[in-house]
Amino acid sequence: MAATSSRTKPEPYLDTPTTKAVCVPTRIIRVRTGFQQQTESSITDVNKVEGNKRKRREMRLLKMRKVEEVSSHDPTEPHISLVDAQNLWNQWEIHCLILASFVLQVFLFSFAGVRLRSSSRVVGVVLWLGYMSADSVAVFVLGHLSVHTGGPNHQLLIFWAPFVLLHLGGQDTITAFSMQDNVLWMRHLLGFASQLGLAVFVVSKSPWPDRWLLTSTLLMFVSGCIKYGERIYCLATANPGQLMKEFLGGFEDRIRSIKELQTIARQGLGSYLSSRTFTEVSLNPAMDIMSTDILPNYDWSVSRDIFSDLYSKQVDSSVPQYRSSAYIFAEDRLWICYQRLYTKATFRLCPAGALLHLVAFLSTSAAMALFFMAAKSGQLQHYDGADVAVSGVLLVGAVTLEAASFVMSMFSREDLWRHPFCWSGNHTVIHCVFFITCGTCADLLRKRWRRPQWSRTLVQYNIITGCVKRASVVPRWIVERLGASAPGIERIPVTNDLKNLVIKNLLDNTMMSTDFTSSRGEVALGRRRRTAADEVPAPAAKSLSEKVLSESVKEVDFPTSVLIWHIATDIRFFTDADGDASADKTISRQLSNYIMYLIFKCDVMLSSNSKFLLRKARDEITLTLNKAGPLGRDDGQHDADKLSWNKKTAGTAMAVRHLVNSPLFVQARSGMDISVPFNPSTADILGDPVLPRAFKVAEALASIPEADRWDIIVDVWLEMLYYIAPRCGAAFHRNHLNTGGEFITHVLVVMYSIGPLGYHPSLLKFGPH
Repeated sequence: MAATSSRTKPEPYLDTPTTKAVCVPTRIIRVRTGFQQQTESSITDVNKVEGNKRKRREMRLLKMRKVEEVSSHDPTEPHISLVDAQNLWNQWEIHCLILASFVLQVFLFSFAGVRLRSSSRVVGVVLWLGYMSADSVAVFVLGHLSVHTGGPNHQLLIFWAPFVLLHLGGQDTITAFSMQDNVLWMRHLLGFASQLGLAVFVVSKSPWPDRWLLTSTLLMFVSGCIKYGERIYCLATANPGQLMKEFLGGFEDRIRSIKELQTIARQGLGSYLSSRTFTEVSLNPAMDIMSTDILPNYDWSVSRDIFSDLYSKQVDSSVPQYRSSAYIFAEDRLWICYQRLYTKATFRLCPAGALLHLVAFLSTSAAMALFFMAAKSGQLQHYDGADVAVSGVLLVGAVTLEAASFVMSMFSREDLWRHPFCWSGNHTVIHCVFFITCGTCADLLRKRWRRPQWSRTLVQYNIITGCVKRASVVPRWIVERLGASAPGIERIPVTNDLKNLVIKNLLDNTMMSTDFTSSRGEVALGRRRRTAADEVPAPAAKSLSEKVLSESVKEVDFPTSVLIWHIATDIRFFTDADGDASADKTISRQLSNYIMYLIFKCDVMLSSNSKFLLRKARDEITLTLNKAGPLGRDDGQHDADKLSWNKKTAGTAMAVRHLVNSPLFVQARSGMDISVPFNPSTADILGDPVLPRAFKVAEALASIPEADRWDIIVDVWLEMLYYIAPRCGAAFHRNHLNTGGEFITHVLVVMYSIGPLGYHPSLLKFGPH
């Protein structure tokens, strides 16, 4: 069995023909199938890898192309970054514009009052740009809202239309930038009608699914219409025609009050102060100055008759507190005029204005509350998040500005609360409550913190200084285009010595007894002539000097007289070597430069003949300086330490020295026999040189003793100041209120309030501030 079993062979499964025929193809198929699957998977993997590589290569190329396009400056190639920026701007354009409009409103609310205290041209230009841009941007936003409304994106934009009306209504701190805006109030009314119609079209163009938002929009419409209507009303009531109408409307009552005052004044000071007519007439003389040009024709004898029995009860005008209170009184009254002409302050304080302000504030606050309630309840989720955020900013900003303006009006100064425009009507209880709560707070704030109400600067224009800089620095055609920056123009602070001297001379008995605003220096020269006649008989030379001085203020027109005295004052200022400049010398030169600025730079009482003489005088001075050679201290005739100059006036002093050494002045000094007629005609004035006349006046002043010389010069310039003050015109005083104010306006208010023109400060009861 072992052999048998050992011979037994295993079955040859693979060697049999049947097995070979069946099994071999199966293996091949399996191998082929596995190889095919492996090949297909490997191909797929390779394709994926190649695809990823291709994508990475394309992204790399795209990035390189972007970098090349960004770095390239070829304007002909398309820029993907510019396209993206354009798309970004198209998406956020309306948001940026509405926020810019809001920012402009904040700017105007915060800084519009700066122009009352600043005379800087930079400040004026910046505020003008803000004022003009605010309306332009708001109108531009309203036009874009009408285009974007109804589209699938930014469906909340129609909620912004009332805010445009709110912004067009402006802020309480500024309604008009200048009086021209008040004159054109009808144009603003037409703009309000068209823009209100466009805003209604924007809102009605799209349906409102949410009633809360619809209510908020209607409330904002109420607030926007109130603000815009208030602005137009303030513009209409502050235009010059309306101011004149109001003045003439109360003119009959004014005459009646003056007649009553003539009777009451003789009964004593107490009866006068307690009279009803005193309160009516003397409430705000500054508004009369802003309303009419008839002041030069005022019958001042009436005022002198009223106060003839009260002069013995005057307070001591030499007390500094007395004089400063008079100017504070003028500042307060002019501040009220500014608020009336250029802001909404006086309208806000009247009962109707206060009610409208309250309605606008409550409607804006209710709209904000409804909007945030809708946002909290989730009703604004289907709106764009950026639109909701911008709407919230606009609402919060509107409420904040309304609240701030309400507080400002509540805490306005006490004298504004007493304005008759605020006390119209029979709302006694309301007036008492407002005055007790707000007037008291305003009085306390005024005593603790008082900001200056005007720039308190005096603009100086000196023709000799201008000629020095023009001859040595820049050509003439450039100087004529520099405006306020032209040579010879500077600003100096108004000193207390100047203000005190103005009041002291105004209350002088001689001035009180004369019609001094018709005098251009005759009173001062006549006083000097009478004094000289009482002393000793005047020699012929002195009589000739007096005749020259008298004719320099009588025989020529006022601008020519100012020009001649201006040059003569500078000559005497720099040639009278009396050590340090006295107060009268300094004030005389300041008044001389200031009146020159009023006439030849502000065109007060200026004629074409005066312009011609100014140019002629400049040319004569420039020619004389050019002939004298370069300015310097090479002649050694004067000790610089004894002259009244500093670094700013050194050039002018040297120029005056050259003028004094010129042949014309030497001839005038030798005998004043210059061929200039004593009674010049218009042809003589225009045809003859200007400098010889000024040299004659300068030499005539030199003949006066030095102790009296500058007293006479300063008195002449003060009379010229009183003469020009009521002749500047109401338009001049109105227009300069919003550019820092002018000293001449304050002087006119003081003249109108005290002395023969108005009411004495003791009667106005100036209190300590």
